[in-house]
Amino acid sequence: MATSTLIQYLETTAVNGLGVQVGVGPESMNRRQVETFLAKEALSAGDFVAFDLAATADGDVTIGVFKADGNSAPVRTPFGVALAAASSGSKVEVCIGGVCDALVAANATGVDFPVGALLQVTNNAGECGVASAASAQPVAAILAEVQPNGAGAQLRRVVVRKSF
Repeated sequence: MATSTLIQYLETTAVNGLGVQVGVGPESMNRRQVETFLAKEALSAGDFVAFDLAATADGDVTIGVFKADGNSAPVRTPFGVALAAASSGSKVEVCIGGVCDALVAANATGVDFPVGALLQVTNNAGECGVASAASAQPVAAILAEVQPNGAGAQLRRVVVRKSF
Protein backbone atom coordinates (compact mmCIF):
# COMPACT_ATOMS: atom_id res chain seq x y z
CA MET A 1 0.00 0.00 0.00
CA ALA A 2 1.32 3.41 -0.91
CA THR A 3 2.07 5.87 1.86
CA SER A 4 0.39 9.23 1.69
CA THR A 5 2.29 12.32 0.64
CA LEU A 6 -0.70 14.57 1.21
CA ILE A 7 -0.41 14.84 4.99
CA GLN A 8 2.82 16.18 6.37
CA TYR A 9 3.37 15.40 10.02
CA LEU A 10 5.75 18.04 11.36
CA GLU A 11 5.77 17.23 15.07
CA THR A 12 8.97 15.77 16.53
CA THR A 13 7.35 14.49 19.74
CA ALA A 14 4.01 12.95 20.67
CA VAL A 15 2.19 11.90 23.85
CA ASN A 16 1.76 8.15 24.26
CA GLY A 17 -1.18 6.37 25.91
CA LEU A 18 0.40 6.80 29.34
CA GLY A 19 0.65 10.58 28.93
CA VAL A 20 4.43 10.49 28.45
CA GLN A 21 6.01 12.62 25.77
CA VAL A 22 8.04 10.47 23.34
CA GLY A 23 10.13 11.20 20.26
CA VAL A 24 8.64 10.58 16.84
CA GLY A 25 11.09 8.83 14.52
CA PRO A 26 11.40 8.85 10.74
CA GLU A 27 8.88 6.00 10.56
CA SER A 28 6.14 8.59 11.07
CA MET A 29 4.93 10.76 8.26
CA ASN A 30 7.67 13.35 8.73
CA ARG A 31 9.00 13.18 5.19
CA ARG A 32 9.89 9.48 4.92
CA GLN A 33 7.98 7.63 2.22
CA VAL A 34 8.03 3.83 2.18
CA GLU A 35 6.73 1.44 -0.48
CA THR A 36 6.63 -2.37 -0.54
CA PHE A 37 8.21 -4.36 -3.39
CA LEU A 38 9.25 -7.95 -4.10
CA ALA A 39 12.95 -8.72 -3.78
CA LYS A 40 14.34 -10.24 -7.01
CA GLU A 41 17.51 -11.29 -5.15
CA ALA A 42 18.70 -11.43 -1.54
CA LEU A 43 18.89 -7.92 -0.10
CA SER A 44 20.47 -6.54 3.07
CA ALA A 45 19.17 -3.65 5.13
CA GLY A 46 20.69 -0.49 3.67
CA ASP A 47 21.13 -1.75 0.10
CA PHE A 48 20.28 0.80 -2.56
CA VAL A 49 17.73 -0.84 -4.86
CA ALA A 50 16.69 -0.50 -8.50
CA PHE A 51 13.73 -1.54 -10.61
CA ASP A 52 13.79 -4.61 -12.84
CA LEU A 53 14.20 -2.73 -16.14
CA ALA A 54 14.80 -6.00 -18.00
CA ALA A 55 11.29 -7.29 -17.17
CA THR A 56 9.27 -8.06 -20.30
CA ALA A 57 5.80 -7.21 -18.96
CA ASP A 58 5.31 -3.50 -18.25
CA GLY A 59 3.73 -4.10 -14.84
CA ASP A 60 6.62 -6.31 -13.75
CA VAL A 61 9.17 -3.51 -14.15
CA THR A 62 8.12 -1.80 -10.91
CA ILE A 63 7.02 -4.82 -8.86
CA GLY A 64 10.43 -6.33 -8.16
CA VAL A 65 13.73 -4.79 -7.09
CA PHE A 66 17.40 -5.73 -7.40
CA LYS A 67 20.45 -4.23 -5.75
CA ALA A 68 21.41 -1.05 -7.59
CA ASP A 69 24.49 -1.69 -9.71
CA GLY A 70 26.40 0.52 -12.14
CA ASN A 71 28.15 -2.56 -13.50
CA SER A 72 25.04 -4.31 -14.86
CA ALA A 73 23.49 -4.01 -18.30
CA PRO A 74 21.27 -2.07 -18.29
CA VAL A 75 22.59 -0.06 -15.32
CA ARG A 76 20.42 -0.62 -12.28
CA THR A 77 19.89 2.99 -11.25
CA PRO A 78 18.97 3.35 -7.55
CA PHE A 79 15.65 4.84 -6.52
CA GLY A 80 15.45 3.79 -2.87
CA VAL A 81 16.94 1.87 0.05
CA ALA A 82 15.89 -1.51 1.50
CA LEU A 83 14.88 -0.98 5.14
CA ALA A 84 15.34 -4.64 6.12
CA ALA A 85 16.98 -7.78 4.82
CA ALA A 86 14.88 -9.82 2.39
CA SER A 87 15.32 -13.11 0.60
CA SER A 88 14.61 -13.49 -3.10
CA GLY A 89 10.86 -13.55 -3.71
CA SER A 90 9.88 -12.01 -0.37
CA LYS A 91 8.39 -8.59 0.32
CA VAL A 92 10.72 -5.74 1.22
CA GLU A 93 9.97 -2.24 2.44
CA VAL A 94 11.93 0.42 0.56
CA CYS A 95 12.47 4.04 1.57
CA ILE A 96 11.81 5.97 -1.65
CA GLY A 97 12.10 9.40 -0.05
CA GLY A 98 13.41 10.78 3.22
CA VAL A 99 15.91 9.77 5.88
CA CYS A 100 17.23 6.22 6.36
CA ASP A 101 20.48 4.27 6.77
CA ALA A 102 22.10 3.19 3.50
CA LEU A 103 25.27 1.51 2.29
CA VAL A 104 27.81 4.18 1.33
CA ALA A 105 30.83 3.08 -0.69
CA ALA A 106 34.32 2.76 0.76
CA ASN A 107 36.18 6.03 1.10
CA ALA A 108 39.80 6.08 -0.03
CA THR A 109 39.89 9.66 -1.32
CA GLY A 110 42.22 11.15 1.29
CA VAL A 111 39.44 13.31 2.75
CA ASP A 112 36.16 12.62 4.56
CA PHE A 113 33.00 12.43 2.47
CA PRO A 114 31.19 15.46 3.97
CA VAL A 115 27.61 15.91 5.06
CA GLY A 116 25.73 17.11 2.00
CA ALA A 117 27.75 15.06 -0.49
CA LEU A 118 25.63 13.86 -3.42
CA LEU A 119 25.52 10.06 -3.87
CA GLN A 120 25.09 8.00 -7.03
CA VAL A 121 25.38 4.36 -8.03
CA THR A 122 28.76 2.61 -7.98
CA ASN A 123 29.94 -0.62 -9.61
CA ASN A 124 29.51 -2.42 -6.27
CA ALA A 125 26.00 -3.83 -6.04
CA GLY A 126 23.85 -2.14 -3.40
CA GLU A 127 26.23 0.77 -2.77
CA CYS A 128 26.23 4.42 -3.68
CA GLY A 129 29.27 6.66 -3.52
CA VAL A 130 30.08 10.33 -3.90
CA ALA A 131 28.81 11.58 -7.25
CA SER A 132 31.21 12.16 -10.09
CA ALA A 133 30.72 15.12 -12.41
CA ALA A 134 31.68 12.85 -15.31
CA SER A 135 28.88 10.36 -14.60
CA ALA A 136 25.54 10.52 -16.37
CA GLN A 137 23.83 8.68 -13.49
CA PRO A 138 21.33 10.67 -11.41
CA VAL A 139 21.83 11.56 -7.76
CA ALA A 140 20.08 8.97 -5.58
CA ALA A 141 20.67 10.43 -2.12
CA ILE A 142 22.39 13.09 -0.05
CA LEU A 143 24.86 12.06 2.66
CA ALA A 144 23.61 13.19 6.09
CA GLU A 145 26.50 11.75 8.11
CA VAL A 146 30.26 11.95 7.48
CA GLN A 147 31.89 8.93 5.82
CA PRO A 148 35.47 9.05 7.21
CA ASN A 149 38.52 8.80 4.98
CA GLY A 150 39.81 5.22 4.95
CA ALA A 151 36.45 3.73 5.96
CA GLY A 152 35.14 0.69 4.11
CA ALA A 153 31.56 0.53 2.83
CA GLN A 154 29.34 1.40 5.80
CA LEU A 155 25.76 2.11 6.69
CA ARG A 156 25.39 5.88 6.90
CA ARG A 157 22.41 8.17 7.35
CA VAL A 158 21.25 9.55 4.02
CA VAL A 159 18.33 11.50 2.61
CA VAL A 160 16.90 9.54 -0.32
CA ARG A 161 16.07 11.85 -3.17
CA LYS A 162 12.56 11.10 -4.34
CA SER A 163 12.85 10.24 -8.00
CA PHE A 164 9.27 9.33 -8.93
